[in-house]
Amino acid sequence: PARLKQTFCQPARHASIGRFRETRIMLSPSALALLVFAAMFSVSEAGCPAGEGYPTSEDKTCVMCGAGTFSVEGSTNCTRCPAGTWSSVRGAFDISTCQKCRRGTWSSQEGAPSASSCHDCQPGRWGSEEGLASNAACTACSPGTWSSAYGATSVEVCNACPAGTWSGSRGAPSADTCMSCPEGTWSAS
Repeated sequence: PARLKQTFCQPARHASIGRFRETRIMLSPSALALLVFAAMFSVSEAGCPAGEGYPTSEDKTCVMCGAGTFSVEGSTNCTRCPAGTWSSVRGAFDISTCQKCRRGTWSSQEGAPSASSCHDCQPGRWGSEEGLASNAACTACSPGTWSSAYGATSVEVCNACPAGTWSGSRGAPSADTCMSCPEGTWSAS
């Protein structure tokens, strides 16, 4: 039968009414392994370093957060960048790495890993602000106007319907929505 080798830990000093006494602790290899395992488990329960999180709720191993996510010190999860933003940074440790989609674009995706997830505002709409989270957040051209431009950033892209025509549509994508004025009416633009 194999004999277990005993392991001696370094002496510990305990304070006792102004004096120190030396104590030696003797642990078997299996008890030492159990103590090390318990220490590892208690560290993982405290959370992960900044920029890391658990891959699943069952797997308590800290791994680097992927692009489009971040985590703060002590967190157990990587948090997705909000809609309207993106981040290509791996191991990010705060929300400041989440970049807003540029003006004239939007993204509804949470945790977007690149700027390519930001889509142009559709024709008939424009976006003057950064970080829009949907095409509906892009402002629609007013009735009587239209725009065929993608990714527009100002109302100046909205063209008036030709003289003698008008459109009641908001966000019209082309002049085809402009219809002739009914007989007995007119339109200057």
